[in-house]
Amino acid sequence: MTRKFGFMILCSTVTMFGPACATKSFVEEQLNATESRVTQLVNATETLLASRADTQERTVRETVDDARASRQAIDEVGALASDAKTRADLAAVAARDAEARLSQRLADRNKYKLLETRFIFFASDRAELRPEDIKELEDVAKALKADANAVLELQGFADPRGSDRYNNELARERVEAVIRHLVRRHDIELRQLRAIAMGKEPLAAGEKPGTEAFAKARRVDIRVLAPWSSSEDRQTQNDSSNDAGAASPPTSIEVDRPATPKIAPRDVLGQDAPGTWVEIMKTVSPRDLGSKD
Repeated sequence: MTRKFGFMILCSTVTMFGPACATKSFVEEQLNATESRVTQLVNATETLLASRADTQERTVRETVDDARASRQAIDEVGALASDAKTRADLAAVAARDAEARLSQRLADRNKYKLLETRFIFFASDRAELRPEDIKELEDVAKALKADANAVLELQGFADPRGSDRYNNELARERVEAVIRHLVRRHDIELRQLRAIAMGKEPLAAGEKPGTEAFAKARRVDIRVLAPWSSSEDRQTQNDSSNDAGAASPPTSIEVDRPATPKIAPRDVLGQDAPGTWVEIMKTVSPRDLGSKD
């Protein structure tokens, strides 16, 4: 009876605890499988995050590189803009300087500067050129041809002896002789010649009449004149040549004007002279200049 009861207890125990043992094993398997999946998921997540982090890092680096390139490009554009502004400023200064020079040229277009003075002397009662005066006229012709804008002012004189009418005619013939020689021998244009017969030359105060005084009075005064603009052009060219090798050439050129030569009032065209250019044209006929008409 006792053995039968013990067997029944043993069987009951096996029956009660057997399913429990099977459930624990199943749970452990499920836990292991879940843990494995979680581990795989974590690893996959870590791999994905690492990949994304690398991608983002590359993107950031590329963005930084692009920003640096853009900054460099901006700096280069800024440098170009600054250089362009500098050039524009220099161009503006040069334009203002050129405009000022042009305005000055226009203001001085009728002003002349005395380049040199020559004298041609004549024998008594004669209007023919002497051989020794030919060289003087050659130099005058060279000065006129060197500057197409240069003009020649000629004034003819006679000594104070004789009548006014005779001396006026003799002074005119002497001026014509000089003009005829320049036109025929040196091809000087008439537009460059301005002439007037002054007649007799009175002796200076305190000067005694004599052979020497009369010889100095029998002459043609020749003055080579050039417009201020021509003189400034030559000065500008000289300054440009001198500054060609300089490291920093000036943006403008200032021309110092020489003092106006002191000439007697009658020696300046239009300044209390016995005749202006208009009066000259009225008194000098085509026949006076060598025309057959």
